[in-house]
Amino acid sequence: MKRFLTALLALGSCLLAQAEATLNLDSIYLQLDRAIDSSAVFLQRKTLRLDSLKQQLRLATDDEQRFQRAKTIYEEYVPFDNDSALAYQYLCMDLASRMHQDDRYAETLMALADQLTESGFYNEARMHYEQALPLIHGDSLQNAYLLGLVRLYGEMGYYSHDPRLREQFFQQSDRLRDSLLHRLDSTSAVWLQQQTMMCTNQQRLDKAMRYSLLWEQLCPPDSRAYATMAYYRSTIYAQQGNWQMQRLWLARSAMVDIRNAIMDQGSLWSLAETFLAEEQHLDRAHRYINFSWQCLSRFSTHMRSWLVAPVLTRINNEYKDQLEKANNHLLWAIILVSLLAVGLLASLFYVQKKRRQLATARNELKGANDELASLNGQLAGKNDELEEANALLHATNEQLRTAVIHRDDSNRVKDEYLGKFISLCSSYIDKLDNYRIRVNRKLLAKQYADLVRMTSSEQLKEDEVNELFDNFDTVFLHLFPTFIDDFNALLRPEERILPPDHAHLNTDLRIFALIRLGIDESSKIAEFLRYSPNSIYAYRSRIKNKAAGPRDDFERQVKEIGIQE
Repeated sequence: MKRFLTALLALGSCLLAQAEATLNLDSIYLQLDRAIDSSAVFLQRKTLRLDSLKQQLRLATDDEQRFQRAKTIYEEYVPFDNDSALAYQYLCMDLASRMHQDDRYAETLMALADQLTESGFYNEARMHYEQALPLIHGDSLQNAYLLGLVRLYGEMGYYSHDPRLREQFFQQSDRLRDSLLHRLDSTSAVWLQQQTMMCTNQQRLDKAMRYSLLWEQLCPPDSRAYATMAYYRSTIYAQQGNWQMQRLWLARSAMVDIRNAIMDQGSLWSLAETFLAEEQHLDRAHRYINFSWQCLSRFSTHMRSWLVAPVLTRINNEYKDQLEKANNHLLWAIILVSLLAVGLLASLFYVQKKRRQLATARNELKGANDELASLNGQLAGKNDELEEANALLHATNEQLRTAVIHRDDSNRVKDEYLGKFISLCSSYIDKLDNYRIRVNRKLLAKQYADLVRMTSSEQLKEDEVNELFDNFDTVFLHLFPTFIDDFNALLRPEERILPPDHAHLNTDLRIFALIRLGIDESSKIAEFLRYSPNSIYAYRSRIKNKAAGPRDDFERQVKEIGIQE
C-alpha cells in the first residue's frame, strides 16, 4: 500500500511536470547547448581520472590489487571507450585465471560478453556466456548471467533483419526476463528497470510509468543510472504520443551523459531524430547529431554508427534543402537589387541631362559678366573663405598621405578625399556662378535692397560650413564605416558617445576623426572646425579622461582604427 501511494504521488508530480514541459523545453535546450559547449571540460576531467587510476594500477603490489584496480578502470571505460574497456577486461580475466578464482573468472567472462553485446559481436558474446555457465555459483552471478542473456537476445532481436528470427530472439529474451524477475528483489533498481521495459514493450504504459517513477527514486541525480532511466521514460512518452515530454526526458538524459563524458549515448541522437518529424530546430538537430557522431566515433562500436548514420544523412539532407531555399531567396533579392540599381542609373542619366541644359543657359549669360564688376569686392570675401576651405581640404589630403600606416589604406583615403575635393571645387564654382546669376538678376531688376540683404547675411557662409562638415562626415564614414563603434570601444561603457545618427559625426567624434586622418595639431583642427585652439585642447583632454585604457595611449589607438593588417 505504501509503495502504491508513493507511486501515486510520483505520478501526480509527473503530471505537473508535463504541464510545465512546454515552458521547460527551451530552458532545457539552452542547458543542453551549454553542456555541449563545456564537453571538453568534462572530457578532460574523465581523462584525468583515468590517468590517476592507471597510475594506481602501475603501483599495485600484488594480483589482488591489480585485479581490483583494473576492474575499476574497466568500469570507467565501459561507456567511454569500447576498445579500452575490452582491453582491461581481458587483463581482469588473466588476473582472475592466474589467481585460480573461478567466481571472478566467471564474472569477468560475463562482463566481457556484455561489452561484446554492446559492440554488436553477438556470437562471441554467446560463446563467453556458455564458457562462464559451468563456473557460476551463487545468486548474484546467476542473476548477472540471466540479465546478460536478456540483453543479448533483446539486442539480437532488435537488430535482426529476419522477422522470424527477431520474434524468436524476443521470445527467448522475455522467457529469461521472467526467470530473472522471479529471482530479484521487487524493490531493486534492476527489477524496476526490467518491469518498466517489459510493460513498455507490451503497451501497458500506465503500469510502465508507475514502475519508472519508482525506479527514478533509486537513481542518484547526474548518474549514468539516471540517464538510463530518463531514456526509458522518454520511450513511454513516445508511445503515448506526448512528444514534448519525450524530448524533455531525452534532453535530461543527454545532459547527464555529456556531464559524465559518456560516449555510448543514444539520447542525443534520438532527440535530434524527433526534430525531423516536425521539421523544426534543424540547426540544433544538425549540431546534436554531429556531436553524437563524434562521441560514438570515440566509443568505437559499429552498431551505434549504423543507428546514427541514417539520422545524420536525413538531417544533412534537410539542412541542405534549407540552404537551397535560402540561396533561392538570396537570388531573388539580388535580382531585385539589380533592378533598383538600373532604375538609379536611369535617374542619374536624367540628372546629368538636366545639368547640361543648365550649363548651356550659363553660357548664354556670359556676356553679362562685365556688369558684375562692381560686386567683385563684396564677393572677394566669399571667394577667400572658399579658398581657405579648399586649402584645408588640400592640407587634409597631405596629412592623410603621411598619417596612414599601410600604403593600401593611404591610397584609399587619398583617392576618396581627392575625388571629393574635385567634386566640392566643381560644386563651389557652380554655386558661385549661381550666386552671380542671382545678383545679376537683382541688378537688372534694380532690387538693390535685396542685394544689400544678400551680401550682408552670413547665412551663405554658415550653410557652406555645414555642407563642408556633412561632406567630411560622409567621406570619412565611407572610408571608416565602423569608426563610431570602434571609437566607443576605446571608451568606458558609461562614457560612450552616440551621435544623433550613424550618418553624421558630432564635434567630439569629428575632432578624433581628424586625428585619425593624421591632423593632430589643435590649431589645424580648430581652423577646420571653427573653434579656438584652447577649446579643441579642452575637448581632447575631456575625451581622453574617458578612455577605457591608458590615457596617454588613447590617441595612438584612435589613429590605428580601420587599419587592415
